[in-house]
Amino acid sequence: MENRHEGSNQAHEAGTWRWLTGNFEEVVCAVLLAVLVAAISTGVTFRYVFNSPLPWPEELARYALVWLTFIGAALATKRQGHIVVDFLGMLLPGRLRQWVALAVHAIAVVILAVFVCQGVFMVQKMWMAVSPALSIRLGLVYVSIPLGCALMIVHMIGQMHATLKAAGADGGR
Repeated sequence: MENRHEGSNQAHEAGTWRWLTGNFEEVVCAVLLAVLVAAISTGVTFRYVFNSPLPWPEELARYALVWLTFIGAALATKRQGHIVVDFLGMLLPGRLRQWVALAVHAIAVVILAVFVCQGVFMVQKMWMAVSPALSIRLGLVYVSIPLGCALMIVHMIGQMHATLKAAGADGGR
């Protein structure tokens, strides 16, 4: 009887883990947004209600916004929510449209790879610097750049794979 419950718990844990990894960007963005709102609310409350400003809420809000920007960009890439100008692409025949979409994604992947490399360089350069109010390593703030760009690359490669698969399924029409 106990083994059945253990198996059920393991399945539940595996399902939870799959959900968290499948919704990584959503979870991180929700947490960062909550941190951002809490930091700003705390800063405003202490400054204007208690007339005793705190040094850290503004800095925490700034760093949360930086992280939210890059992880949010990865989320937008995942959901294909970035703004695109597709007027000319819509005029192209199906097969050519797919190849243009693949080329655009490939160019974006190359640019994002440069951002990842430069982001890693920035993290290394800023790792020993410490923020004034929170006393955390600034490299932790800069990690958001290569992480967010790497996640965008993963999603774009997945979209390129789906486009290639669709091109193969419809015979390239």
